[in-house]
Amino acid sequence: MKVEIFPSELRGSVAAPGSKSIAQRMIACALLARGESVISEYPDSDDCKAALDIAQSLGAIIVQKGSVVRIKGGFPHAFLAGIRNPKGEINCGESGLSGRMFIPVAALHDQPIVVNGHGSLMKRSFKMFESILPQLGVEVESRDGFLPLQVKGPIVPGEVHVDGSISSQFLTGLLIALPRAGGNSVVHVTDLKSKPYISMTLQVMEKFGVKIQTHQLEKFVVENALYTPQELTVPGDWSGAAFLLVAAALCAEDGLLISNIDHQITQADSAVLDVLRMAGVKMEVMPDAVRVFASDISAFEFDANECPDLFPPLAALAAFADGVSTIYGVKRLIHKESNRGKTLQQEFAKANIRIVLRDDEMKIYPAPVRRAEINAHQDHRIAMAATILGLAGSRMTIRGAECVSKSFPAFFEIVAKLQGKVQTTAHVSH
Repeated sequence: MKVEIFPSELRGSVAAPGSKSIAQRMIACALLARGESVISEYPDSDDCKAALDIAQSLGAIIVQKGSVVRIKGGFPHAFLAGIRNPKGEINCGESGLSGRMFIPVAALHDQPIVVNGHGSLMKRSFKMFESILPQLGVEVESRDGFLPLQVKGPIVPGEVHVDGSISSQFLTGLLIALPRAGGNSVVHVTDLKSKPYISMTLQVMEKFGVKIQTHQLEKFVVENALYTPQELTVPGDWSGAAFLLVAAALCAEDGLLISNIDHQITQADSAVLDVLRMAGVKMEVMPDAVRVFASDISAFEFDANECPDLFPPLAALAAFADGVSTIYGVKRLIHKESNRGKTLQQEFAKANIRIVLRDDEMKIYPAPVRRAEINAHQDHRIAMAATILGLAGSRMTIRGAECVSKSFPAFFEIVAKLQGKVQTTAHVSH
């Protein structure tokens, strides 16, 4: 899909979409709960669909009506008793979180289960499973650290050491799975990145009745415990809202209201508010909404190690600042849907914005944005960042824009609803 974005003045109000990070964690916990859980405001993104497909492949009974999902779980015990049997393969689509989170969960079962995916996920590393899961009695085979990967459990309780510097998603899956391993375990973690995402995991688990003792997110004491079915609502997504907030800071003279965002469950990307404040953006922050006004943008410095998904919207914000901005944590971007640091550098250069990458920092040099054709590189956040350049700067043509369906399918519709000038052209095959 090709999308044309034109300079626009945004106005109105919009509700942020549901958090895909929280929704996927809810599905994993509901899969392990004996009984039926009900999850409302479930997002329609590709990653969230992948989580449902995985849970169903593992034997969950799922009924979805609109944004309400009913999921009957009990994995692995109802399954080992022969009531329901998992398929021998699960497919994670392009979802890095679902892939890494559900592997330890699948390994609770005693039969071999193949984990597969497609697209950009096939280029993302799963090597960490080969060193950790065997310590817990799980056999692991992979394609040199990449999907497809096969696990054969069951996981047994134990004490393991995990390097948290590459991804917190594997640790999330391990923490969710271990309470059902039949005993107590201890997980030691060094150099943990994205700590707010682990706090999110623990908070979602608590909502399903499972509490893990932790010491500064470096040591986790996991006791044998049962997940209990719940009725929950998925809160709004700060990751998706960040693009709307930044666009408003550049294009909403009369203010733009973004609702359905709160702090009930930790979301790392709520830190976007801190950056907007640093950049001098005029805002009204309410308990579950933010109104943002177009402002003169001051250059800023920000450490994004705990929230690497903020790099694309913040790079777009920095393109319109009054000086050079610096964002730290570039090494966290290598294993995303694209090598996101280099992709931002390459694509923003087409629009006259110079980005310099050095060691672990990104410097963004503002300049008049010129018309450009951007390749989204199958990366939803690149497509949305390019949209900001078009709304606030000059006409942008975004190729491969359909990738926004991974996290925010209605993104371009919402931009148009907010008076953004959007022209969409489907690819035509001859």
